[in-house]
Amino acid sequence: MKLIKFICLPIVLFLLILTSSGCKKDKLEINEIKEYYQVDHVPVNPFDGGWALTLRPDGVADVLPGGDISYRGNYKINGSKIKIKIQQNSGSYTFEIISDTEIKEKKLGAHLRLRQ
Repeated sequence: MKLIKFICLPIVLFLLILTSSGCKKDKLEINEIKEYYQVDHVPVNPFDGGWALTLRPDGVADVLPGGDISYRGNYKINGSKIKIKIQQNSGSYTFEIISDTEIKEKKLGAHLRLRQ
């Protein structure tokens, strides 16, 4: 019986450590205001500024999906995704985190880069 405990305890501890270290962390941390703007955007008219996204540390986001009207919402970062729930129209946007400085809007594929 002691032999079983002697063998099982290290195995259980190893599996516990392996499981906890394998949990995926969020790829992006927002400790300050971060502004992202669409890369290589070609305006169609004077009001077309392309996509823009501002993320604030308090969980508030401003999304400009082209044009000149921005929407305010709340965001959550889960792994490699940023999900934004818009307050005005109950809409939502999802962005894929490519790197610390680049994201991509999932539905239309707009590529945005962090303003440095």
